Amino acid sequence: MGTPNITINQLTLWAVLLGGLLLAAVLGSAVGSSDIRFIAVMLALIPVALVLINLKTHIWVLIPLGWYVGGRLPFLPIPFTVRDMCMLMAAFAFTLFFALRVVPWKRKLGTLDYLIFINLGYLVTVYFRNPVGAWAFQSQMVGGRPYFDILMAFGAFVILSRATLTPFIARIFPWFYLVPSIILAGLEMLARLAPTVAQPISYLYSGVAGQGPLASVVSEEAQLGETRFTAMKEVGVIGMLALCARHSPVKLISPLHPMLFSLMAACFVAIFLSGFRSAFLFVMATLFLSAVLRNRLRDIWIGMGAVALGIILLISVQGTVLELPKTVQRTLSWLPGDWSEEAKVDAQGSSDWRYQMVVWAWNDSRIIKDKIWGQGFGISIEDMNIIASALLSGQQGGMFIGGSDRENFMLTGSFHNGPVSAIRYVGAVGFALFLPLMFYVALAAWRLCRRASGTPLFPFALFIGIPMIYEPFNYIFVFGGFDGALAQALYWAGLLNMANNYLDRVDARSIKTVSSPQVASSVPPVPQMARSGINAGFAGTGPASRGAHHPAKPR
Repeated sequence: MGTPNITINQLTLWAVLLGGLLLAAVLGSAVGSSDIRFIAVMLALIPVALVLINLKTHIWVLIPLGWYVGGRLPFLPIPFTVRDMCMLMAAFAFTLFFALRVVPWKRKLGTLDYLIFINLGYLVTVYFRNPVGAWAFQSQMVGGRPYFDILMAFGAFVILSRATLTPFIARIFPWFYLVPSIILAGLEMLARLAPTVAQPISYLYSGVAGQGPLASVVSEEAQLGETRFTAMKEVGVIGMLALCARHSPVKLISPLHPMLFSLMAACFVAIFLSGFRSAFLFVMATLFLSAVLRNRLRDIWIGMGAVALGIILLISVQGTVLELPKTVQRTLSWLPGDWSEEAKVDAQGSSDWRYQMVVWAWNDSRIIKDKIWGQGFGISIEDMNIIASALLSGQQGGMFIGGSDRENFMLTGSFHNGPVSAIRYVGAVGFALFLPLMFYVALAAWRLCRRASGTPLFPFALFIGIPMIYEPFNYIFVFGGFDGALAQALYWAGLLNMANNYLDRVDARSIKTVSSPQVASSVPPVPQMARSGINAGFAGTGPASRGAHHPAKPR
């Protein structure tokens, strides 16, 4: 069968024509029913649609843009989150590209792919042993949303593994995370500081903490620094990751670069406003890994000394010169200092709660029913009714474990503990299969950073690679959940394949240039060396493969 002679421009033209016809039909129906709000929404989406059409094969950028936007847009009559919609639009476009041979479907598989297939294959067996349905149909087991999320993540893996990364997209990639996180943080701050605007915000986006139809009635005005602003965590973490990917840690703290220092300080302020100790720990790990991957071990000691000096300064002024905000004290409460009793109790209570949940879940056969093979995602309809009745009655949690939101976490398996959540969902067998995948992703990220060292792709490699390298420690010892971790691993694997595909193309062009007749007389021949990679998808990661075309030292 021959390849259809269809170009991207022709495909775009047909998409515009088809979309225009559908839009005309929908708007005509809305005008007939006098649905003014729907008409306004559809007209507002026209420029968005034009931008998406012009993206063409780069429409995959919708996936990282929406990946961490997990709320819905209530003004749209669809049940999907922003992340789902971005993924579905990219999947629809790439389905056409695959069908019309615009983007190749086949690719060489490696160890990373096989580990993914093994984990997903086992998850399929878990589903058929423990099927879930919909609450509306009164199924025996409900709440299978994680299956859908993992399916979407697998679609992202398939698309990203075949997508084309360009130097320009690699440079602006951190903004795909930063812009949505800044917008969501702004919405949350508005909803928390001024509860009267919470209800209008809830009509725009559902994933902002402290909002909802009754938020303006039941909430008190939050004070900046006294109440945890959860969305600020993402701003601080992503911002710090972007800075460490572009610049060395020593440069960030140098007085010779006041703008970079100010941006770094703003990231720390955002993290302190969030009050998450895990975010502070991740930022410390980011500074450390950024220095290690740049082969600048001296930066580790300088950076550690600067951070230690800053923390000592905060501890020394707390309670004497000034009273730090509660969220700052909560973040640093694990260190010795004159912290307020409220901040210490809150932080210690969170740690105790996690430990108690893990112990209770492990010893209670009602919560973890099958530790060997797992019981799948979802909960029984009886447990779902308990959660629903608590929500409808305006309570924070359920009624027979503790009368707080901890009951909901227990019932749904959100133990804030990676290994225990994996055993609950997929059993010890599934956990044993997931660990090699998680560690392999971390190893692949390390190899990618080493391979990209000295190339324009190095900041991109650090930005996506540092969280992957840190994840095994985070998942096992800090904060983890199998339902989200497996989907995240699939997404990360797609990014790894995309980045290595780009470097493979650079390698191929470099070898072709060196061996061309025009330069053969002036350039010595390049010996054919065995490609040293952790699999076929990561070939050419050794020093020999870098030296021919990556002469620059890492910054």
